[in-house]
Amino acid sequence: MKTFIQIFTIAALPFWLGSCGQSGGHDHPHEGHGHDHGHGHGHGNEAPPEEVTLATNMFKQHDIRVEGVGRQTLQPTFQVPARVTFNQETTAHIGTLVNGRVIEMNTRLGDIVKKDDVLFTIESPDLGLAQNEYLKANDSMHIAKLAISLAENNAGTAKAQAELDAATAALMLAKNNASVVKARAALEAATPVLKRARELFESGKKLAASGALATTELKRRETSMQTATAEIKAAEGSLALAQAQQERDIEVAQGKITAATAGIKAAQAQQAKDLGEAKSALNIAASGVSTAINQLTLYGMTQDAIAKLQETRDLSPHYQVRAPRAGTIVEREVTLGENTRADQSHLLILADLSKVWVIIDVPTASSEFLVKGNSVNLRTDATGYQTSASLDYISPTVDPETRSVQARVEMDNPDGRWRPGQFLTALLPTGGATRETLVVPESAVQYIDGKPTVYQEQKKKNTFRQVTITAGATVGGWVPVTGGLKENAKIVTQGSFVLKAEFGKAKAGHDHSH
Repeated sequence: MKTFIQIFTIAALPFWLGSCGQSGGHDHPHEGHGHDHGHGHGHGNEAPPEEVTLATNMFKQHDIRVEGVGRQTLQPTFQVPARVTFNQETTAHIGTLVNGRVIEMNTRLGDIVKKDDVLFTIESPDLGLAQNEYLKANDSMHIAKLAISLAENNAGTAKAQAELDAATAALMLAKNNASVVKARAALEAATPVLKRARELFESGKKLAASGALATTELKRRETSMQTATAEIKAAEGSLALAQAQQERDIEVAQGKITAATAGIKAAQAQQAKDLGEAKSALNIAASGVSTAINQLTLYGMTQDAIAKLQETRDLSPHYQVRAPRAGTIVEREVTLGENTRADQSHLLILADLSKVWVIIDVPTASSEFLVKGNSVNLRTDATGYQTSASLDYISPTVDPETRSVQARVEMDNPDGRWRPGQFLTALLPTGGATRETLVVPESAVQYIDGKPTVYQEQKKKNTFRQVTITAGATVGGWVPVTGGLKENAKIVTQGSFVLKAEFGKAKAGHDHSH
């Protein structure tokens, strides 16, 4: 882009006319002027341009800043090297939890990513095997649960219990045998009849002996007694037979109860054994499932993903490496198709560059001046840009190799000005006596013919004049001014080298314009 510069020379035209006219207009002792331009004109004593006007776009292009001059309390400082590094608290070294091969790359070096963005995808046989082991362990646990259910509802136990119930019912029936009840009832009914018939017969014999009862009546009574006696004997025989059968039935029922009871004990023992084995198998299977879940979790699978695997039974050996935080990819050690291992220290480095650290190496002898919270001035050696910040960390130990103490500053870096790896100069206070004085930043001062010079803004827009100042020794990036400037004067505080160059061009153009 071409830059247009307007050059204004105070009283340039009258000066040119006077120098090119009659000799009476000069204080030179000679008539000639000693010029060797070949045209007889002399300009060796002409004043250089006093003002330069910059095009508006140059301010943004060269980051030129104009600020008012103020006063500051300066404190003696000492200078040490410093360097910009990543903020380790917002830097992530990203590796993989599985061995495998990269089948998809979603990011490139320098990309800005959000938290949980997929960075790259790995195809991992190990992950597929772990998923298969999980499904097998889950199946084993399901089978063990079914075995427990079968053991708890053991058919042998149920059968033995049914047999015992049947034998118990048979025993109750045998004890309450109907034939015994009927025979006993018949015997009980015949007994009073026999008693009555015997009484009538005995009383009839006495009456017959006295002639009061007929022989035929006595005979009838005897027959009745004999009949009742026969009925008693028949009832007793029936009762005996019924009781004998009852005893046989009770014995059989009791045998069945004994057998059924033994059967129940055997079935219960088998049930307990089966149930114990099933529960042991369930514990082993549950342990296997837990181990498999832990392995899948170590491989980065979420609980939702594991639940989906259990539901669909579809193996998915693709492992997605996601960003653990938002940031910029500042280093990439992996490419498409490359084999990766879980023991690699990192495959990507993700850093949040909105804040960076500046590490300052302070010699042990000067470390006594380090105080947390103290202001430190930082200057870029390449451009001269400087700023100040506060120490937020001082190492409690001495580096055994450099014999220095590390101090740290955290810098906001919204525009990416501070680049990790960049070297800086740090100015730290020594704790000496302070003084208040008019100051300008070191970046505002340029040296013209060995004299400290600043560029003061004029009333005309974007127009500046060179001003020679009387300056003291620089302290912490600030130059004390003892003459040449007044407080609140507007000067170029950053990008002054551009003004120096433009004034140099203007002067060169003036000297060779004839």
